[in-house]
Amino acid sequence: MTKSIKNTRAILAFLFSIVLFDMMGSTILLTVQAFIVKEYNTTALAVSLLVVIYAACMFFAAPILGRISDRYGRRPILVISFIGSAIGYFIFGIGGALWILYISRAIDGFTGGNMAIVQSYLSDISNEDNKTRNFGLFGAATALGLIMGPVFGGLLSQISLNTPVFVAGTFALIEIVLCLILLPESLPLNKRNHKTIKLGDINPFRAIGKMLRRPIIGGLLIISGITEFIFDGVNINIPVYLIHKFNISPLELGFLMIISGITLIIIQGGLIGILSKKFKEKTLISMGFIIMAASLVLFTYVTSLWMIYVIAVTISIGLGLILPVLSALLSNNTRSDEQGEMFGVNSSLLGLMAALGPLFAGLAYDLIVPNATFWIGAILLLLSLVFISRLKIIKTQSTDNESNDG
Repeated sequence: MTKSIKNTRAILAFLFSIVLFDMMGSTILLTVQAFIVKEYNTTALAVSLLVVIYAACMFFAAPILGRISDRYGRRPILVISFIGSAIGYFIFGIGGALWILYISRAIDGFTGGNMAIVQSYLSDISNEDNKTRNFGLFGAATALGLIMGPVFGGLLSQISLNTPVFVAGTFALIEIVLCLILLPESLPLNKRNHKTIKLGDINPFRAIGKMLRRPIIGGLLIISGITEFIFDGVNINIPVYLIHKFNISPLELGFLMIISGITLIIIQGGLIGILSKKFKEKTLISMGFIIMAASLVLFTYVTSLWMIYVIAVTISIGLGLILPVLSALLSNNTRSDEQGEMFGVNSSLLGLMAALGPLFAGLAYDLIVPNATFWIGAILLLLSLVFISRLKIIKTQSTDNESNDG
């Protein structure tokens, strides 16, 4: 099936549920994993390695999973990804030793191309008129999962530390059922990449290099990576900065995160679809960069806590304008038989930036000045604004377009 797929609204609802359950499972685990690791090792490194192992495995696996989905279809790879997540969660819940916890995260990471495949599926069933709106719904489901997951994790942890992990595994099982029973295949045979998958295709650096060499795709992937780098770096520094400057409480910090999440849901879940019909993609992304950059600069001048809540809303507005439009542009400028590989590469790069951004932010906070991350982030956003203004973006999904490289 393609963009003429029947019952598109129902399919979008199922995809929304899949993304929601996936993000809830991930954030549920985050609420208890440090406490579970403490049973075997009390060092911070032991907890950090859970994230590092997962991110490293996904970095290597996501491009090849995306490439396989371009050849064999989205649905079977989604099922495999969620099976891996379910196995990983249940092994983590059973535990028994620290190395078992690491293996569980490696299993989940190696099959962790699920969100890249969902994005490819969205691309398959969308057209240029509704693609930004549909990617906005994807972002809204992600934001809602980020809010609901910690709440469920905190409540379920009152039963036992392992209960949230088993519930996360159950969410993965629900996703498998949704895929098998309710989701049709979105990629028809005539739109697939029929080239034989060779041993060299397993190398993620080859896939990343291939996509980065594309004049349009490469530029958009760089912008996507910079945005992730800035956002994750700022996110890790905001709590530290606010504790130092305002002695903010955990409750106030939690409220701040909820406000940010709700704003993202409103922008991506509804407004972006309306705005995408009135403004060009470059205009929306440019507005997002300007709003985010201005917000980060203003953040360093706030004198009252209420101002922080206002700026948190504007940062989320900027991000809500950038992310779905970037995904739509990446999709529109990628051949239909390379959507999976491209979104897999994007997932790999975002995972890498999610690790490097906080690392850089922590060093900048300690070695330069506490507000250095916000100023540097604003500068990088403005540079990205200049970069995208010079990028000659086209709209196509033809199987013989843009580049025959690779």
